[in-house]
Amino acid sequence: MIQDLGLAAGYGSIAPRPEPDTAPSGVQLALASGEDPGEAVYSWNIETDQMVWNADAAPLFGVSEPVLLAAGTSFATLIDQASPTSRHAEIFESNRKDPGTGVPFSTRYLVNPAPGLRFWIEDCGRWFANEAGRPRLVHGTCRRVLAPTAQELALAAKRHFDPATGALTRADFCNALAHAIEANARDSRGLVVMMVAIDDLQQMNRTYGYQIGDEVIAAIARRLRGMIRRRDILGRYASNKIGLVLAPSGPEHMEFIAARLASGVRSAPIDTSAGPIPAAIRIGGVSVPDEARTTMEALHACEEALTDAHERADSAFAAFSADPEIRRRRSANRESTDTVLSALNDRRIRLAFQPIIASASGETAMYESLVRMETPDGERLGAARIVPVAERLGFLHLVDHRVTELAIEALRARPDVTLSVNVGVNTALHPDWMAAFRAQLAPDPDIARRLIVEITETALIEDIQAARRLIEGIKELGARVAIDDFGAGHTSFRNMRLLPIDILKIDGSFIKNLARSADDRFFVQTLLQLARHLGIATVAEWVQDEETLALLTAWRVEYIQGDFLGPAQDCLPSRADAAPQNPALRRRA
Repeated sequence: MIQDLGLAAGYGSIAPRPEPDTAPSGVQLALASGEDPGEAVYSWNIETDQMVWNADAAPLFGVSEPVLLAAGTSFATLIDQASPTSRHAEIFESNRKDPGTGVPFSTRYLVNPAPGLRFWIEDCGRWFANEAGRPRLVHGTCRRVLAPTAQELALAAKRHFDPATGALTRADFCNALAHAIEANARDSRGLVVMMVAIDDLQQMNRTYGYQIGDEVIAAIARRLRGMIRRRDILGRYASNKIGLVLAPSGPEHMEFIAARLASGVRSAPIDTSAGPIPAAIRIGGVSVPDEARTTMEALHACEEALTDAHERADSAFAAFSADPEIRRRRSANRESTDTVLSALNDRRIRLAFQPIIASASGETAMYESLVRMETPDGERLGAARIVPVAERLGFLHLVDHRVTELAIEALRARPDVTLSVNVGVNTALHPDWMAAFRAQLAPDPDIARRLIVEITETALIEDIQAARRLIEGIKELGARVAIDDFGAGHTSFRNMRLLPIDILKIDGSFIKNLARSADDRFFVQTLLQLARHLGIATVAEWVQDEETLALLTAWRVEYIQGDFLGPAQDCLPSRADAAPQNPALRRRA
């Protein structure tokens, strides 16, 4: 069942349009259907929450998953938000006492088991109390109301609006979509369903606060409402998603409409209490009935199309397609997601360790922790098979959390070792990561002194102030901070001074061609001079040959890393072998 999210108001309401006094035809049919599905007798053990029915009650309630009827808590999710009462309220809000023979009750409540399916249930029975006088057991009978009153019809027809945007709530949007699909089956002119997502809302919330984010969402909803027809439907499908139903409309209109909507949102900054803020949207769309025939099919198709839109660089819009290649890619994404999440659940995420060599002594100064995934067959897959998938599909934070845990465990087991660990900036900026990081370091503060958190430069420069607060928070716990892949995002050298970092890791793309590229040599030498002036240690990554090593040691790079000096290993070396002088640097000494 699709439920209303119950979003809290964060901005002024938009006055809704007047609602009709009678139910739309789809609801009217659901409520007044002459087909009697019979009745079902149940027993509800409140103390265990288990519900037992005398027969298959799923047809009576119009549910495809009988598990929804197996417990009182899951049954409660079937109750429509417009219902003035429920069985739970009738029993637990009653002032009556059980005299020992039970307390009779009779109530009628509105259920919404699926989008577009709403009807009234009559529920009669008796509840029994435990020794403390609280309800413990209920016996009752449920049947559909085949002739609802005019008041009940009007209540079922009433729509509910999200107070922050003035758009329909999620449940009412889904119901309205179901009614539109039903009407279209008779009309045959087709309709278009679109899902709109606001770009970078999470970053906006972090930068300006959630109240400003709500102001932006409300303003975008108003702009969208102003660009669609009065009869079109707009609803807040999720915190960052607005649903649209354009009826009648055909697939040939989708791209034009989406481009107009995206341009209209992007055309001018949004005025907020924090000042003007630019905003942009992504849109996924599907044509009904060409590519989807039911409400759930349309919603799922829109979600998939929206995912495709986020991956496009040439357009803010993507239309759902059943094209075999696109379906193959979606299937591959799902399989990749399942593979990585299964590895996380089964504790098959591992670490590999690559030595980072002190150029002055030739000894191993520290190790970089690199993520690996062990397959059920025992094969180890590298970061290139894990991180891009997790980042693209939105669960990189789960990998980052696990890698941080493993690195701290390794430091706890090896007090002679210093490790660096990569953490995505979006993960690190979330309070959950910092709270977990602090809790893991609390039992042994010495671990923090041997831990370096690496954060990628390209992500840090998006919000320098947030990055500074993050780095200061990590350092307050005793750990050090390194900027990884420095140079890849072309950060201004000014930012090196603004961010209180300890180590700067030069992006490998500037190192691998160092011996052959005068531009790369100039960039690296300039970077090293500035880092030395600011007191920031440097690491050169991707060192692959003797000539590059010679240049870097001559320029006094503090640390060197690369397969030429030592490839990543599945485990840390034994204590006796932990810090041997590197042969390549020994030859140069």
